[in-house]
Amino acid sequence: MTQQSEELDQIKSKIQEHLISSGNYDIINKQLKLQLYESGWFDKVSQLANRELQDNSNQNFDQLFSFVKPKAEELVPQKVKDEILEKIKDYLEDIIQ
Repeated sequence: MTQQSEELDQIKSKIQEHLISSGNYDIINKQLKLQLYESGWFDKVSQLANRELQDNSNQNFDQLFSFVKPKAEELVPQKVKDEILEKIKDYLEDIIQ
């Protein structure tokens, strides 16, 4: 791991710690879950996982997760991504100023 990569990881860790300690992590997380629920994302991912299990019933959890995770990430509506990213940007701007 390069020094630049280590520094970036430290910055990410500090931001995450600050998000958690300030209570903003929970706020953003709850908003994300609500928006995903309202968009039908949970149902779509559940259906995807169920279909995969029916087609390949001998899969273990790690195999199923490896299959579902990238597809689930693609299913997140762009509007949800944009709104959550905006919340995080607003939060970062507030703590930097």
